[in-house]
Amino acid sequence: MWPIRSFLFVPAHRRSWVGKAIRHRPGACMLDLEDSVPPNERDNARAMLASEIAEVSAAGIGAFVRVNPDPEQMLLDVAAATVAGLTGVMLPKAATPEEVRHLDGLLSYHEGRAGLAHGGIAIMPLPETARGLQDAEQLASASARVKGLVSSISGPVSGDIARAFGFTATRGGLEQLYMNSKIVLDSRAGGAPYPICGVFGLPLDDLDGVREMARRARDIGYTGVPVMHPSHIEIVEQVFRPSVEEIAYFEGLLAAFSAAESAGAGAISYHGTMVDYAMVPLAESIIAEARRYAKRDASRNE
Repeated sequence: MWPIRSFLFVPAHRRSWVGKAIRHRPGACMLDLEDSVPPNERDNARAMLASEIAEVSAAGIGAFVRVNPDPEQMLLDVAAATVAGLTGVMLPKAATPEEVRHLDGLLSYHEGRAGLAHGGIAIMPLPETARGLQDAEQLASASARVKGLVSSISGPVSGDIARAFGFTATRGGLEQLYMNSKIVLDSRAGGAPYPICGVFGLPLDDLDGVREMARRARDIGYTGVPVMHPSHIEIVEQVFRPSVEEIAYFEGLLAAFSAAESAGAGAISYHGTMVDYAMVPLAESIIAEARRYAKRDASRNE
């Protein structure tokens, strides 16, 4: 399943929205128990989680739950979410490695209670405090469950991360570049190879803006993008999908390098550029991703 390219947030108390989300075929659904759910609806949302996770998982889509950072609320959230089919848990406002390890322990306990394999549920910490942003590598390395850190690229309407860091978000995003580059590096340095970056703060119908920011996230090094609206899913998937030109270029590069290697050469000139072994892993990853998308298309057409 990893890397997961697109995540669609769905308020967990909106049961009928789950089926609608599935029809748009995101890589994963993020069933939210935190900011998009009124406090008086959280018990209702938890009661529906098991059936929602089962529906999402049965569709071949990753099932994630964003829990509440408050310890008492988190206890209830994790107990309700730890069922067969759960892919992972997002931990918002993550500030310390102890918080990540605490969530790891809760998941281990409830995996045991539910008869699930130990360690199978991922953790995605979302640092939204100054301390969490500063110490992000420690969050990534706090548990073997951590698959990637979560960040965001915001348009002019910004939220918790902008307030914590102290920047004023703009569409151009220059003020966010250091933070987002740091989160990518901290995630990978901490052993979590799949950092993801939400695209928020734009009008929902600004599809060009969504595409622009998703490309920015990809180019910085993020492996996936959470979004708030179903119309953004296909945009994100297309941003991460290798183009026809990229596939042709990298297939040709691998073929040329293989031929040169057979002849005893370790470096070649390809399309006017010197290519050696350092360039091969990128080419292989692009072709593997193209095959993954082709396999997905074939399964949808069956």
